[in-house]
Amino acid sequence: MTEFQESSFGARANAFAKGVRIRTTHLGYKKTVKALASFNARQHSFQTDEYGKVTVETYFKRSPTNLCLSKQPLTYLLPEYKITLKEPDLPLVDVGGNKANYLPAELCEILPNQPFRGKLTDEQTASMITIAAKPPNINANVIVKRGLDELGFRQGAGPLGAFGISIGSEMAVVPGRILPPPGIQYKLGTPQVDDRASWNLRNVRFAKGATLSNWAVLLIKDGNDRDEFANISDPELMRTIKGFADMCQNSGMNVDKVSPTVVQCQLPRKDRADPIRSQAISAIRTTLKSLKTKPNIVLVLLSNSDKHVYSGLKHLCDSYLDLGQLQYFANVALKANMKLGGVNHALDRANMTWLTEKPTMLIGIDVTHPGPGSVKGTPSIAAVVASCDTSYAQYPASMEIQETKKEMVTNLAKMVWERLTLFQKMSKTLPERILVYRDGVSEGQFQIVVAEELPAIRQACTKFDTPKARFRPKITIVICGKRHHTRFFPTDQENADKDGNPKPGTVVDRGVTSVYNFDFFLQAHGGLQGTTRPTHYYVVHDDIGFKADELQGLTNAVSYMFARATKAVSLVSPAYYADLACERGRCYLHRLLQGIGSSGGSTRSGPDAEEQVFREATQTWHGGVSGPTLRDTMFYL
Repeated sequence: MTEFQESSFGARANAFAKGVRIRTTHLGYKKTVKALASFNARQHSFQTDEYGKVTVETYFKRSPTNLCLSKQPLTYLLPEYKITLKEPDLPLVDVGGNKANYLPAELCEILPNQPFRGKLTDEQTASMITIAAKPPNINANVIVKRGLDELGFRQGAGPLGAFGISIGSEMAVVPGRILPPPGIQYKLGTPQVDDRASWNLRNVRFAKGATLSNWAVLLIKDGNDRDEFANISDPELMRTIKGFADMCQNSGMNVDKVSPTVVQCQLPRKDRADPIRSQAISAIRTTLKSLKTKPNIVLVLLSNSDKHVYSGLKHLCDSYLDLGQLQYFANVALKANMKLGGVNHALDRANMTWLTEKPTMLIGIDVTHPGPGSVKGTPSIAAVVASCDTSYAQYPASMEIQETKKEMVTNLAKMVWERLTLFQKMSKTLPERILVYRDGVSEGQFQIVVAEELPAIRQACTKFDTPKARFRPKITIVICGKRHHTRFFPTDQENADKDGNPKPGTVVDRGVTSVYNFDFFLQAHGGLQGTTRPTHYYVVHDDIGFKADELQGLTNAVSYMFARATKAVSLVSPAYYADLACERGRCYLHRLLQGIGSSGGSTRSGPDAEEQVFREATQTWHGGVSGPTLRDTMFYL
C-alpha cells in the first residue's frame, strides 16, 4: 500500500486497496477490503470489557481480543496477541460487510494472482502495449495453433464432436480490396504519401495560414532543474521561441514581427495534502491574469508531464480565462494553425467531388465515461463536433455532462442545433445532407441510436424551419467500432506492408460482415507496431442513399483529413475529433475522475449522494467552453 502511494504523486492508497482480497496474518481468515479508513491505529479507539476504551495499537499490543475490530463492545475474549505494530500511522483497513471491521494494514497479506482493476500509470500502459504489440505472423500462429488447443476446438474434441460440430484449423479466407490514397492538397507543394499512409511537411505550406499575433509565452518551473530553462532571460529559451515562430512562418502562417510577452510561473512544491495540485493552478492563474493585455494564444513550456498541472491548465484556460494554449513539442505548428482558424491541408478536387456536390455537414459524436477509481456518480461527458467550412477542416465542438455511464447523448438536439447555427453562420447556408459518424456504441445499442438520437437530430433541424420552407436534410448515421476482435492477415506478400499487416486502405465488406445490412471493415492507416486493427463501420440509417464504393472511398479519404498529424488515422476524422473533445472534457472533471469529491472519498453511494456528485460536477464544469474566443474553435486539439 505504501509502495503504491509513493509510486507517483497523487496516487491514492484507497484506489489500490478497494476490492482486494486479503488474508489476516494474526488469525488466517480471508476477507475483501471494503475501503481504507480516514484514521489510523493510534487514532481509532473502541470500548473493551477488560481495559475500557483503548486504541487499536494498544489493543493488539497488550489486550485480549475478539475476532474483529468493530465499533461494537466486546462480547467475549480470546488469548492475547502481543503484536507491536510497526506502522501504526497507516490508515486502518475496513474488511467488514454492513458493519465496519477495522484491521491494521500490516496484518493483512494480499492474496496472490489478483488482477489490478484500477487505472494504470502512463509508464505501465506503455509497458503493457510494448508487450502486447505482437507482429501479425506471431499472432496468426498463436490463433491457429495454441489458441485452438487451449479452447478445445480441435476436430473430434468433446463436447462439440458429440453434436457433429467441428471447427476448421485454418483461418477463413475473405475477399478484400485496397483503396488508393486520396490526393493531399497544400497551398504550396504536393506531398508524397508513402506506403504507410503518411507524409511530411517538407517544402509545403498550409492550405490556409492563420495569423499568429498578440501571443504570449508562459514558462512553468516545477523544480525539475535538468529540463528547465534558467529563467525568462535564458538564451536557450529565446532560441526556442524564435524556432517556434520560424516553424510557424515556414509552414505558411502569418507571424507578427512583434515579439511575444514572456512570463514565468514558479509552481509551489508538491504537497500530498493537495493531490491534484490546486495551488499550482492558482499560481498559473495569477501569472496569466498579470498580463497587461489578454493574448490570443499562449505557448506553454512545461518542465514535465504532470497530469494534474496539465488538466488544471486546460480547464483554467478553456473555461475560466477563454484563452487558447499550446504545449511545446513536435508538430506544434499543426495545432497552432488549426486553433487560430487556419486549414493545414485539404483533399484534392477529385476526392472532394461528393462533398462539394451539395452543402454537406460531417458530424462526429462520442461519449466518455468515468473510469476505475472515480467518485461514484461522476457524470459521463458527451461531445458533438461538426464541419462548418467548405474545406471540411474546422470542426468546433459542443460538450455537455450527463447522467453517469449513459451512452446515448442526453442533450443531442441542443448540441446539434449549436453546430448547425455555426454552419449557417460560416457557410451562409444550411446543409442539405448530414453524415454522422457515431463512435463508442456497442452492437446491442445500434437500434437505440436510431430510436433516440436520430429523432433528436431531426428535432434540432426543425428549429431552422421558416414560414416558407421546412428544413429537412437527408441524414445518414454510421457507427464506428474498434472494440472487436477481427484481424486481417494478407494471403499474399504483395498486399502486405513490410511488417505483414494489410496495406493502408484495405477494405473488407464480404465474408465477415452482415448478410442483410450495410457494414464494412476499413483499415485506412498504416500500422506503427504490432497487428493493426481495422475499424468496423456500420450504417444504421441512410437517407442519403450511399453506394458501398461511395461511402467506403469517402470514409477512407476523410481519414486523411486529421489535422493534428500528417498521416491517415485509424478512426475517421470527425469521430476522432469527438473523442479528443471528450478527453478535453475529462480535464474539467479531473478532481472527480481522480476519486476526490467534496467529502474526500469515492465510496459514497445512493441516489442522494449521486445527485450531490452531479451538482459538484456541474459547478466544476463551469459551463464548459462558453467564452467567445474559444467556443467556435478547435480548442481541444
